Amino acid sequence: MAGVQAKRSKIEHYLDTHTTGSTAVWSRLGHKVAASELAYNPVTEESYDITLDNTITEITGYKRSMAIEGVVYPGDNVFDYIDTMRINMAVLESLQTEMVNVWAYKASINTGTEQSPVLEWPAEKVKVTIGIESIGGDGGPNTAKIKYTIYDAGDPEKGTFEPIEKRFTKAA
Repeated sequence: MAGVQAKRSKIEHYLDTHTTGSTAVWSRLGHKVAASELAYNPVTEESYDITLDNTITEITGYKRSMAIEGVVYPGDNVFDYIDTMRINMAVLESLQTEMVNVWAYKASINTGTEQSPVLEWPAEKVKVTIGIESIGGDGGPNTAKIKYTIYDAGDPEKGTFEPIEKRFTKAA
């Protein structure tokens, strides 16, 4: 059976942008962002012994990150959240939030009824740290840019995400 190509828009990212209270506010990341990749950055350990001619490389973990270069876009929840961190020159816990990665290219799960479907997609939620790098860019007619990197700050929890109500449900 032949595979089907997935569009980049089917890999969705939501940041918790709440600033008051304790309820998560899931805001879609990606508006005015031309490209981003979730880099897994494998952590390796090499070993060798006198019986082998080659080195053995083991993957012992991952150091995931996602570099973002976006347009300065006031009014977008994610931009405003990150920009506030930048303005306040936030450090340590003030740079942490949670992110949900949604694998919407996979089959959805109907958790509602046939008459009233509620579609959820496989997802993961992970604590993250935001590393702000720069704001500005080229002059002239060019649009101002902001650059930052999102780093995992814990192990991901598997589950599902419902994008209408913006609800993450941890897998049992």
